[in-house]
Amino acid sequence: MIAVLSIILLVYLFQVHSFSKGWSKLPSFSPTQDIELTVLIAFRNEAQHLPLLLSDLENQKYPLNKVQFIFVDDSSEDNSFEIVTSSPLQIELLCSQGAGKKQAIECGVSNAKHDIILTSDADCRLSEDWISTMVAPFTEGDIQLVSGPVAYHQLNSTFKEIQALEFMSLIGSGAGAIGNQKSFMCNGANMAFRKSMFSNTEKKIASGDDVFLLHHIKKNNGKIAFVKEQNAIVSTAPKDSLTEFINQRRRWASKTSAYKDSSAQWISLLVFATNLSFLVLVAKGHFFGLAVFYVLKSTVDFLFLRKLCRFFKYDISFYVFFILQLIYPFYIVWVGITSQIGHYNWKGRTYKK
Repeated sequence: MIAVLSIILLVYLFQVHSFSKGWSKLPSFSPTQDIELTVLIAFRNEAQHLPLLLSDLENQKYPLNKVQFIFVDDSSEDNSFEIVTSSPLQIELLCSQGAGKKQAIECGVSNAKHDIILTSDADCRLSEDWISTMVAPFTEGDIQLVSGPVAYHQLNSTFKEIQALEFMSLIGSGAGAIGNQKSFMCNGANMAFRKSMFSNTEKKIASGDDVFLLHHIKKNNGKIAFVKEQNAIVSTAPKDSLTEFINQRRRWASKTSAYKDSSAQWISLLVFATNLSFLVLVAKGHFFGLAVFYVLKSTVDFLFLRKLCRFFKYDISFYVFFILQLIYPFYIVWVGITSQIGHYNWKGRTYKK
């Protein structure tokens, strides 16, 4: 048993080191203001956040006559619709005929006038150079999808700092894989793609509008880029409660069983197996093996996270890192299993697996 667990750990260490190298290989892009594009925002019950997002879009240092703004309302039950209509921006406000974010995005894409479509979420904050930075890779004609950095802000508790560190590891892993030309993950809160390559895949799954599109483009040999520029960072708030956090992560993990991309399947399996190995050592009371496992995994994880923290300008805390490393195996195994059964809630709707 120890031999098998050791092999799993070594493969994991190699994979994280590979992500770190891929992160370092990501190229820089010079901002542009020469591209006509569509900014697409799908929203549902976001009255609290929309005024800030709209303000950020109004303040973009980009020729707004080259930007088509499309907002798609996914059956909001608050005054989100009225907030969008009151914006001084010229916005095409649509009502999705389906239910869920994927249908809302499909509605927006079908009404986009430009081939380049840039997306974010209604609860995000954007820098004034967001558009010019995120569309820069499209000056290279063969780029089909661009992924951008997303970070948590308003970190006013240890719980939120733990979320930020864990979320940063996901963003960094996806970016590192793109740097290695082995993309498997991106985040729809900061993503751009060509309309000509759009496909609303896996409609039966509520989540995954971003990652399944990436898999589709990758399968069709489309080139994928990551913008490692601080002006491209999109900020959003972490969850306030443990229940909200777990529910979100179960939603994210629920789509893994539908992955057809070999890289995504491999990474999902490796992460689950590595953290399950930790729990096996705990259950067996193999304390020496547990200590070696913890030290090696923590060292490699920390070196990668420290590199990411420099970019995102986080002050990494050993205390927060220590807590995350201890609870992560229990959390990831539980979420991995429960996400494949039962149901989860999202935006006031219940989705069954």
